[in-house]
Amino acid sequence: MILKFIFKRNRIKNKKEIKSSSNIYGWMDLSKEERLEIDSKEKDESMKKKKELLKSIRKEYIKLKNNKK
Repeated sequence: MILKFIFKRNRIKNKKEIKSSSNIYGWMDLSKEERLEIDSKEKDESMKKKKELLKSIRKEYIKLKNNKK
């Protein structure tokens, strides 16, 4: 039983390594233009999220500031 548990755990670790390395290989198979396009889309999405978060933080700050007065 103990050996079965150890071997099962090792297989799970190996599967995770394979998935992450396959993503790297897939990324490297893309052309430069495709990688740049994907990067720009991800940057745009993350910038939108950051702006929304900053906007909500500012609103909360203004509410707190007004409540203190």
